[in-house]
Parts: sequence; structure tokens; C-alpha cells
Amino acid sequence: MIDQPSRAAAFAAAKSGSRTRLREFQAGLAERLRQAATAPTTQSRLAVRVAREGGEQNYLIDLPEAGEIISIPEVSAVPLTKSWYLGLANVRGNLVSVVDLARFSGFSPTQLDKDSRVLAFSSTLRFNAGILISKMLGLRNAEQLTPVERSENEARPAWVGNAFRDADGVNWEELRLTALAADERFLQIGIW
Repeated sequence: MIDQPSRAAAFAAAKSGSRTRLREFQAGLAERLRQAATAPTTQSRLAVRVAREGGEQNYLIDLPEAGEIISIPEVSAVPLTKSWYLGLANVRGNLVSVVDLARFSGFSPTQLDKDSRVLAFSSTLRFNAGILISKMLGLRNAEQLTPVERSENEARPAWVGNAFRDADGVNWEELRLTALAADERFLQIGIW
């Protein structure tokens, strides 16, 4: 189990840095998200990366499911919860559960650094949660991705959708936040 003082120090260190650069990044990304949401001809997806043992996993998220992208907030640990449940954060007056997606997926905890963010679920999902991600990668046009066939025997959770490859050979998977919010294991944060 990770001791809480170390986790708190890691969150505090990840928060530090140039606030001006972060604001510029968030403003630029928010503007691109607004433009993408109103553009009828392209099917944009929010691209994120989750670092895990043995590499990284790239995910594509439908824009209507994605909420606010925030720098690592102060997270209050909740006793008697699973190791992947980091705790509660106050995000603009709303309590948001923060989950380490890599740890939830069975890998080692996400290492916090200057690129780490929390992606809050859209308010339309009516589920106050956010996932810890290693890096925001901007937007990807789904029309420029090639579907990748998977074996029918390949086990994957319901919240992981189709697989794709982009023109640079980078692999992507759909991350369905609606399905994640309904996942029984995701809903059971207690260790009792």
C-alpha cells in the first residue's frame, strides 16, 4: 500500500510548475474541443496516454463523454478503499472521485509528472469521477484511423472498445467512459 504522505507529496510536486503555461495549454485545448464539438464533418476524439508497465496505452475518448481536463488537484484520500481509488478532489465546487486508470487496469501506479492530468467525466454522464492520465495528446480525427482486427478470444473489459492504428503506426483503443462508469468493479471502491 502506498503511504499517504508520499502520495500527497507527489501530488503537490506535480501541481507545481508554470501556471501560465498550463493556463495557455488548457485555454488552447478548450478552444479546440469547442471547435471540434461544433464541426459536423469530422469525427474528433480526445487522445490520451496512460503509462503502464511495459509501455504506454493510447486511448481515444468520444468528446461528449469527456469533461474538464485539469492539472493534478489536491486529492483527499478515503480510508478503506482500493489502491486504484486515489480519493476525492474538489473541482470547481464539485467532489470528484479520482481513479488511477493504470492501477485499475492491473498495472503499477501512474507516475505523476508535469504532464499528468485528471480527465473528469462529462456532466452529461451524471457521474462525478475523473481518471488519472499520463499525458493529453490533443484531438484525433477518427476518419484518419485504420480499424485493427482483434481476435474474438482476446479478453478485454466492456469499457475498452475498438482498436485503431494511425498513419504513424501508433495503436489506439476506444475508452468508453459511459461503460467504465457502469462497470461493477469500478463502482466497488471499498476494500471491505
